[in-house]
Amino acid sequence: MKDFLKYDDTQIFKYDNLVLAVIYTIGHILVAMTCNRIITGASLDMAAADAFIEPIINGFWFYFLLVFLKNKIEQGLINKPIPILKNINVGIYLAVIYTIGHILIAMTCNRLLTGAPLNLAVIDAFIEPIVNGFWFYLLFEVFNKYKQKYRPSAAGKSSKNPSSSMKTSKLAPINNKKNLD
Repeated sequence: MKDFLKYDDTQIFKYDNLVLAVIYTIGHILVAMTCNRIITGASLDMAAADAFIEPIINGFWFYFLLVFLKNKIEQGLINKPIPILKNINVGIYLAVIYTIGHILIAMTCNRLLTGAPLNLAVIDAFIEPIVNGFWFYLLFEVFNKYKQKYRPSAAGKSSKNPSSSMKTSKLAPINNKKNLD
């Protein structure tokens, strides 16, 4: 199975990134639960519920922004009489709107699920993403150190000039053909 999951230069299935995403997600949930318990004093089961439910709701919020509000914002920017605003990327507006919505969703979920006072729910809605940012950075750096120490670099290797130590992916049969030229 391990040889099956190796990848070539197309990297269709990035096994390392999948592992990293799973580890990050588990850590994100644990950070959310811990922050909620410490900041609001919520019980473990309510902190866990909040750590699972709030990201799901934020996923729908993200989808709503991309499907519905993105077009409205783009049209608004096109029709703006102020030239400076026309040149600003719609991504900036979406990021600001998403962040504000994310904070409001986090506060609301925390308040409704755990019964935390509003002031503590607000603090948790700001602190938890910051802690998760540090968790992301730490995991990213540790993972890169691990890859540098225990995995050979794939630089300069390709499906046209494969190294004997690098096996091609069975998930990318078109790229596994030898001598394509």
